[in-house]
Amino acid sequence: MSLLTLEKTSTYNSICMDIQANKQIQLACIVNNRGRIIAGQPKKFPTVFGDEKSFEVFLMEIALEFSMKREFDNKFGAVEYVFSKRGHTNVTCIPLDNDVLVIVSQNTVEPQEIVKKFILPLERNLQNLVN
Repeated sequence: MSLLTLEKTSTYNSICMDIQANKQIQLACIVNNRGRIIAGQPKKFPTVFGDEKSFEVFLMEIALEFSMKREFDNKFGAVEYVFSKRGHTNVTCIPLDNDVLVIVSQNTVEPQEIVKKFILPLERNLQNLVN
């Protein structure tokens, strides 16, 4: 593993911990392009799915969705985030190069709140990683 990869993993884990410090956030993790968790520690959230397999399928679906969305980046521009308002929770997904930050929050949290609280600090953290 290269130093850059270790630094990236450390930064990603720090981002997830900062986000999960908010009581309205149920899950914050970063998945790779195959839907595998590469940062964050979502210990209790998979129990909502009933089994770990359903949780893995949920994350793989998100990774696949972003892979398909990238097909249209040249025509429409890159996706900044995707927000799904569901009956019990909200799911916000933010692309990070080939990875995706997944934030699951209470259904009372509005997308603008997530964007203001997390996207701008996230961009600063990632900019520091590049510099």
